[in-house]
Amino acid sequence: MNYRDLSQIQEIPHKPLSVNDLLMMHGDELRLSLKNRTIDSEITSVDLHRPGLALTGFFGDYAYEHIQLLGHTEWNYLESVGASQRKLIFSRLAKYKSPLWILTHGLEPHEEFMDMCGIVGSPLVVTELPTINFARPLQRSLENYFARKIFLHGSMIDIFGVGALFIGESGVGKSECVLDLVERGHCLVSDDAIDLRRVGDFIFGAGKEGFNHYIEIRGIGITDVRSMFGVRSVRHEKRLDIILELQKWDVSEQYNRTGLDTITNKILGLDVPHVVIPVLPGKNIAVISEVVAMDHLLKREGVNSSKNINDLLLAQIRQKMENKK
Repeated sequence: MNYRDLSQIQEIPHKPLSVNDLLMMHGDELRLSLKNRTIDSEITSVDLHRPGLALTGFFGDYAYEHIQLLGHTEWNYLESVGASQRKLIFSRLAKYKSPLWILTHGLEPHEEFMDMCGIVGSPLVVTELPTINFARPLQRSLENYFARKIFLHGSMIDIFGVGALFIGESGVGKSECVLDLVERGHCLVSDDAIDLRRVGDFIFGAGKEGFNHYIEIRGIGITDVRSMFGVRSVRHEKRLDIILELQKWDVSEQYNRTGLDTITNKILGLDVPHVVIPVLPGKNIAVISEVVAMDHLLKREGVNSSKNINDLLLAQIRQKMENKK
């Protein structure tokens, strides 16, 4: 059975994140205040580094290329060693330029710390938040920014909590099917254009901001789903669980009839279940899509209808063969 291979879609290259952009996007949320004027620095990694060992003079595992995060523990150590020792510590650190230094708990940076950042040209930022409360949202933000991404033409909808991506050639009826599903109470993620990004072992889909609640229906034009069906009919993003490819019926094609031969499609390095649905006039694709979503939920719970009926048939065949002996 032929189906569209999505593994070859070119990933969208991401740009480094400037410290200035980070402050603009999350300065208020993370309660950030810049302590120097050096903000022409770029972040290239999602990782945060606690430079505790580097402060003591051990640089074997010093990931200076990452954001450097100091909390109460590091600050108290620097406070305890005195000004002359701090000067030595930061003179050693001045051999490495980090993209950003962050001090949590609203602590006041030592003069030697400020001098070192000025020498190497690293921005120094203080946040009022505790270290853990600050690190978690910052890490999530960086993961989202630097996530592997692709763009494709398709429609995505939440069916019973299952994130379903509809693909197929133009005019096959993707938008009409999605609109039918919305009318049946399911949530639109986006029509026609989908951004997919990988975070950890999951893929999330979202539409273009401000356009994700519109659907184009040939012969009608643009419809505003949110205005027609209410705010609960749309959602900003959804985890991708399954791909539904709509294909115009081809009598020469051998479509899956038992469900035993499962198909997966590789997106951003992860295998995603893929179902091909042949389209015929009068065929209720929306209902079939709901069945596909419910079957996916059952398989999550360990219930595989195709395998169960196959096992039952094999058992009956074995029983009949034994009775003939």
